[in-house]
Amino acid sequence: MPAAPSFAVLGFRPHTYWTAVVALAGRPRSARVLERRCIVFADGDERFVFHQAAETDPDRRKALIEAVRTATVANAAREIATLIADLQRDGLHVRLAATAAATAKRPETLEDILRAHSRIHAAEGNFYRDVVASACEVTGLEVRRVIERDLPAHVAALLGVAAPALDARLKSMGAALGPPWSEDYKLATQAAWTCLPEADPAHAI
Repeated sequence: MPAAPSFAVLGFRPHTYWTAVVALAGRPRSARVLERRCIVFADGDERFVFHQAAETDPDRRKALIEAVRTATVANAAREIATLIADLQRDGLHVRLAATAAATAKRPETLEDILRAHSRIHAAEGNFYRDVVASACEVTGLEVRRVIERDLPAHVAALLGVAAPALDARLKSMGAALGPPWSEDYKLATQAAWTCLPEADPAHAI
């Protein structure tokens, strides 16, 4: 019987006020999800901050955004720290996290962002992805930023399998866990998967 894993990687799939997170453990080819959670890190005025900024006095916009950044990072860090503590009680070492990179190109000034609704949405996506990454760093985790559209190809190559085999593996993971097993959890799992070799450099795949 294989030894129980001694380490786990956290994988995240952020949204504008919450994130899916999984704890993935084991070697890449025998990896399994030990925990999955939904972390809500923004509520009320902490949500959709660039939409709020567009309706705020121009002199207060930057202060509003920074206040929301501080609050949401603290909220997310608190929940992530709880998850890490729960895993540590089970004998798992956690030092790495993988989360989505901020891929949308951001205009140079806040005023330029707020001139177009599409830019506001893109800025918020980047903002809350950065919140999750910053919260992981606050808890002491090393953070890897991943491009979500590249994840299936990256993980399939890591495992040496074709895309259908990876899809089947993800489906099997979900069946073992039971619902919910949404696309968010699948992407969070794939993000974590890319870090497993780095998390346990003493072992081969």
